[in-house]
Amino acid sequence: MTATGGFPAPGPQDREPATSWSPAGLPPSTPPPTGPPMQPPSYSRQAPLPQIPMLTAHKPGIVALRPLQLGDILDGAVRSVRFNPKSMVGLSAIVLAAFLVPSAAIGVGATHLVVRALSRVGPEFQSLVGIPSSLIQMFFTELATTLLSGVLVYVVGQAVLGRKPDVGQTWQATRGRVPALLGLILLTLMFSLLATALLIGPGVALLINNDIAAGLLLLLLGIAGLVAVSLFVTTKISLAGPAIVLEGHGVLAGLRRSFGLTKGAFWRILGITLLAGLLAGVAAYLLELPFQVAGLAIMAIAGQDTESGQIGVTLVSHLSALLAGAITTPFLAAVTGLLYIDRRMRLEALDVVLLREAQTNPAPKV
Repeated sequence: MTATGGFPAPGPQDREPATSWSPAGLPPSTPPPTGPPMQPPSYSRQAPLPQIPMLTAHKPGIVALRPLQLGDILDGAVRSVRFNPKSMVGLSAIVLAAFLVPSAAIGVGATHLVVRALSRVGPEFQSLVGIPSSLIQMFFTELATTLLSGVLVYVVGQAVLGRKPDVGQTWQATRGRVPALLGLILLTLMFSLLATALLIGPGVALLINNDIAAGLLLLLLGIAGLVAVSLFVTTKISLAGPAIVLEGHGVLAGLRRSFGLTKGAFWRILGITLLAGLLAGVAAYLLELPFQVAGLAIMAIAGQDTESGQIGVTLVSHLSALLAGAITTPFLAAVTGLLYIDRRMRLEALDVVLLREAQTNPAPKV
C-alpha cells in the first residue's frame, strides 16, 4: 500500500510460497517410509467422522478478500455507500452542485436568448426552446459524474479495508490526481466527437443533399457502428480512472493499464457495467419522477412556450439531477472500483497484499 492508499502491483514476494506435494504429508526432503503398507484406521458405525474446518475469506471491510462474483460486486457497491455515506453521498452532492449551479445559470441564459431568437421566426419553432438548456445540463452532469467516478474510487478502496476517510481526507488523497482525470475526460470527449463525426457525418451529409434512401441507410449503419464502438471503447477504458487514482498513473499509462486489466474479461465487465447502469437508471427515474411531475405542473401553469415556464423547468431539472446523481453516482463508482479490485485479485494476487495490509495496519474500530 502506498502512502495515499493506492494499490501497487504486488511482486513475486507477495504471493504465498509454493510447496511441493509429498506422500503422507512428509517434507519433500524426507525419504518415503519402508516396511509393510500402513492400514487406514477403522471407524465404528457410531464414531463420527473427523470434521474438516471450512476456510473463509478474510473480510475487513465491505467485501471478502477473494475474487468477486456478480453478487459480491453489487452488494459491495451498496455496502460502500451505506458504510461511508458522508464521503460517498456528501462528496457527490458537493461536486455535482459545483457543476450544476453554473450549468443552471448558463441554461437560464441560453433559454432567454433562444426565446428571443425564435420569437422573430414564428411559433412553429417554439418547441425547440428547451433543447439548449438540456444539452448544457447533460454536458455538465456527464463531466461531474466522470470526475466523481474517479475520485470516489479512493473511498471504495479504503472501504474494502474497513476504513472511512472523510471528505477532507479523500480530497487530500485525490486532488493530485484530478488533472490526470480531467485529461482522461478530455481525451474521451475528443474521441467521442471524432467517432460521431466519422460514423454519423456521412449519413447526415447525404440527407442534407436530399439523398434520402442512401442517407437513411448510411445513418442507421453509422448509429449501429457508433453504439458498438462506444461499448467496446468504454469497457476497455473503464478501469483507467481507478488506475490513475489508486496507482498514480498518468492518462496514457492509465489507459494502457485498463486495456491490460480488461483483457480476457471484456464481456464480464461489460455485462456487470450495463446491469449496474440499468439499476442506477431505474433508481434515478424513481427519484426524478416527482420533479418531472413538478415540471409538468409549471409548464401547465406558465404555458409551454413561455420563457418563465422553460426557466422553471430548467431549474427543476437541475435540482432533480443533483438529487439523483448524489445517490446513483456513488453506486456506479463503487461498481467500477470493485471491478478493478477484482481484476487485480485475479491477475496479480492483490488479495494477498490487502490481507497483509489489513493485518498489519487494521482499520480503527468505530
